[in-house]
Amino acid sequence: MIKKIVPQKIQKTLLAGSTIFVLIFIWGGSFMYEKNNVKLKKIKIQCQRVRLENKVGVKLNELTKIRKKMTVIQESSRFLAEVAKTAGQLNLKLKAISALPREKRNDFIKLAVSLEVDTTYHEMGLFISKIESSEVFMSVDKMDMASVVTAENAESPRILAKLIISTVTLTDTVLEK
Repeated sequence: MIKKIVPQKIQKTLLAGSTIFVLIFIWGGSFMYEKNNVKLKKIKIQCQRVRLENKVGVKLNELTKIRKKMTVIQESSRFLAEVAKTAGQLNLKLKAISALPREKRNDFIKLAVSLEVDTTYHEMGLFISKIESSEVFMSVDKMDMASVVTAENAESPRILAKLIISTVTLTDTVLEK
């Protein structure tokens, strides 16, 4: 039907023009697709970065809250007083208590206290539990115990215990980071 309406010369021109139009349309479409694809990849990367930055922000906020809750003692005398106070609350008989030399590490300073107590097993367990769950970060590093059984305390034997209790405090360079 087209052959009858449109002359042959025009048909060839129309076919060539249509082919060129389709080729330009395909080429332009692929060019635009590639350009938009690159933009989409950049946007996806930015979205991932924002998500990761948000996660890091949440974790930093959690860390800040934990640091605020944790009481830090930076002086040996205050740490010594805190340990003595805890022992006094449980009526432990302190035979000796002394601050050990400070140990300075790269990122923190370790404070330690040595103490000797005369107590029962039960009281010692309560003392260790109280030390470990204290608001001040403390840990029992070393403990030596010896049982002292006499005729007077045969039913509830006493123990002599030597403990080293420590805490750590961050150095100023770590806190600045």
